[in-house]
Amino acid sequence: MKVSLLLLGCLFCLALVVACGAAEPQVIETVVEREVPVEVEVETIREVPVEVEKEVRVEVEKEVERIVIATPTPVQIPESGRLPGRVDPVGSIISVSSYLGFQGVDTNIGQDSATKVYYDEVFEYAIGQNPDGTLTPGFATKWEVSEDQLTWTFTIREGMKFHNGADVTPEDVAWTWTRAIGEDSLGGFALEVGPLLSSGFEVAGNTVSVSTIEPQSTLPLFFASASPPRSVVFPQAYFESIGGIENFREAPIGSGPYVWEDRVPGQYIQFTAFEDHYEKNPGYKVLQIWDVAELNTRMAMLKSGNADLITASVRSVEELQSADLQVLQSPAANISWIWYNYAWVPGHPFNDKRVREAISIAIDREAIGNGLYAGQTTPACCYWVVEGNIGNPGDVEPHPYDPARAMQLIQEAGFEGSEIEIMTFSGDADFVDQPGLSEAIAGYLEAIGISTFVSVVDGPVLRETFDNAIKTTDEIEEIVNDQPPYQIAVRGSDTRIHSYRGSHIYYHSEGRRQMMRLPDILDPLLDKAGSSFDLQDQHDAMADFHRLLSRDFWAGPLLEAGAVFGASDKVGSGLPSLESRIPTTTGR
Repeated sequence: MKVSLLLLGCLFCLALVVACGAAEPQVIETVVEREVPVEVEVETIREVPVEVEKEVRVEVEKEVERIVIATPTPVQIPESGRLPGRVDPVGSIISVSSYLGFQGVDTNIGQDSATKVYYDEVFEYAIGQNPDGTLTPGFATKWEVSEDQLTWTFTIREGMKFHNGADVTPEDVAWTWTRAIGEDSLGGFALEVGPLLSSGFEVAGNTVSVSTIEPQSTLPLFFASASPPRSVVFPQAYFESIGGIENFREAPIGSGPYVWEDRVPGQYIQFTAFEDHYEKNPGYKVLQIWDVAELNTRMAMLKSGNADLITASVRSVEELQSADLQVLQSPAANISWIWYNYAWVPGHPFNDKRVREAISIAIDREAIGNGLYAGQTTPACCYWVVEGNIGNPGDVEPHPYDPARAMQLIQEAGFEGSEIEIMTFSGDADFVDQPGLSEAIAGYLEAIGISTFVSVVDGPVLRETFDNAIKTTDEIEEIVNDQPPYQIAVRGSDTRIHSYRGSHIYYHSEGRRQMMRLPDILDPLLDKAGSSFDLQDQHDAMADFHRLLSRDFWAGPLLEAGAVFGASDKVGSGLPSLESRIPTTTGR
């Protein structure tokens, strides 16, 4: 089996192209913009599935010597009036991301995977991961499981330094990880790893060990750099000397290839190269990552030379090429889907399979891909997996477009005329133009007799509504009684080489985000995948898991799209061509 190059590969390869190593420049999601005359193509989907209308308008913006965000509030710049980081063009690079997450540094609250854009530069992970999914040494040079398969031991690399010159020690590692699974933690370690453990993190020599309640063959995946920031290491002495997280957040110290220098919340973060990194050679002396949500602004910044690397869109490819800019692309890197809130509550409309099926088959994925995404997307068959992923069943087709059957199912379920709120947000890092995609879906649902409207909210609001919504029985009863409108989310994610982690946190009865509480159906398959040390068994269990999700419409997979980055000639050209291998869960 070969694993295709996915967003996972894109995130790693691009992050490595811009920041580190002159021979293999690292690419980081970047966006920089200036006010310039731009011609904007606006695609408006009206009364889908009737037609997709296109209109062209011209937005003329005065060119000025300042960087702006596509909001009424301009970005502040230094008193010199020069663009930050542009003093030495050879030794600096400006990267622009569509979303930098919370811009706070704390693994205990850093639940947003967008924080990886800057975590990857400041901090080091226990385990690395190649674009093909194989696990590689990070600050753990190896990881081994005991004969009874219950205790994992991580050997900590010797000679590593924090940015303040202090040694990285196993005690720092154990202290950081213990804090991350503490009672006050809301981060991934606490919610994903903590429930699996039967012991604390213990230090012996240059190793850190931890035991699990049951065999967990996939545990290293939670420590790998592919996951949101989890397994980084903080310097305990420094952390405690400055009074804890509040001050650490303003002056964080890690062991990664770049040193955190400055931050303007909501605008940019600036880094300088860390010359004492044990392995990576930063390719630029100064790195700036800007936070610019609007794609048109990011494109203008790149064209005007105020950005070197931006997160773009599948719709941007021709425009980038016509401007003689580089297009860095990774196919099938992102996936979007529909999430049904409270579908596990007996008596709720979304607990009725007919309603879930009707919503999914009412949508013409092919038409949306052609009309909204310039034919650059393909219908998705499954949740978080594409061809080549471990767990992709290979025999599951995308849900068909069948509006007649959808209308019939809605009528049979007594759901005709009901009101649905589609909640989404505009972070392209998850999936490009989710608001536009949501409006398209709303048109299709209106066509089968469901009253639908779209709410574009901040990422934290969406997560609070759908991800962290485990409620008491009384709270659930109050929420359900207060509906309609019934809430669904249009969401996106990077695709995963191994689909276990994302599936466990959403669909296992003890998962971190257990809105779909289906233990009698899905727990055995997820438990098998998480405990088996045979990779084929893991794949087979996850494939059966995705077949069940598709058969019973527990999620509505929508579209697969590639990750696209625009770059100046300062950034290394292209993505590596890889003959991928199946990732190992016990690599050295």
